[in-house]
Amino acid sequence: MLDKERPGALIVCGSNAGGAESVIEAAGRGIHCLVEKPMAATADQARRMARAGEKGGGRIMINWPLAWNPSVVRALEMIESGDIGQVFHARVHMAHQGPKEAGCTPYFYNWLYDAKENGGGAILDYCCYGANIFATLWGRPRQVFGVARNLVKPNFPGDDNAMITAIYDDRVCLTQASWTQNPDYHDSLFLGSNGTLQTDRGKLIRSHTNPGDFNHHGASSLEAREIPLEPLPEGRRNGPEHFLSCLQSGKPFYKLCSAESGVLAQEILSAGVQSEKTGKRISLASGGPAKRKKK
Repeated sequence: MLDKERPGALIVCGSNAGGAESVIEAAGRGIHCLVEKPMAATADQARRMARAGEKGGGRIMINWPLAWNPSVVRALEMIESGDIGQVFHARVHMAHQGPKEAGCTPYFYNWLYDAKENGGGAILDYCCYGANIFATLWGRPRQVFGVARNLVKPNFPGDDNAMITAIYDDRVCLTQASWTQNPDYHDSLFLGSNGTLQTDRGKLIRSHTNPGDFNHHGASSLEAREIPLEPLPEGRRNGPEHFLSCLQSGKPFYKLCSAESGVLAQEILSAGVQSEKTGKRISLASGGPAKRKKK
């Protein structure tokens, strides 16, 4: 198809593993690719995708739904501006009752349940959001610890609940995933030295207490306010629109959607999967692939 049709761009919606191979072929020929999240099934695939794009000239954008959520976009802006001070803990929790229960087609959930095609179970499908946010804000963590278990659904082919801890020098971040939670939950919490940011079903709440105002039952004068949110501008409202807008203008993709962040997120995910298998923390080499820390 690539030889016959010579497309200028592709929207890639296959399995995580299959989509990665399609992007490697296309981006290596200079064809721009919009890829559904996460970037791939493994860190090695993600790095191969990025190298193919760099060599062949095909731009790669990852379509992360959180990138089109005004509460998340504004929260990241406030964190980067230092609004809540030093962020020492971040938590992203993504959950629903499961792909099949959520109404996905058999085509979709069958490959999601296949660890080879998906890269894992819930750990890849839903821990990927936090991994991407952490990678975009703070880069590659020093160590990663992952837990993935089948806790609720008998005879399920993979993990239905998982969490990955990303350990940095000055913060600890937790990304959590569930395919068994009722009701669904797709929100985040950022703890800073000067306050807290929390997304809540499309809203963004900033809270703090005044110096010296503390007791074990909660502050008597909690300062909490909902942050006003503006609709995202044209060209930033959804994945395909942003993809085409950036291709036409030559502008870079939104940072959450960049291949660079996608690769780093995939390294966190692959390290989390490896940690689950070994029961140990996995150290990430600075500037390189995930590897085990020498004793």
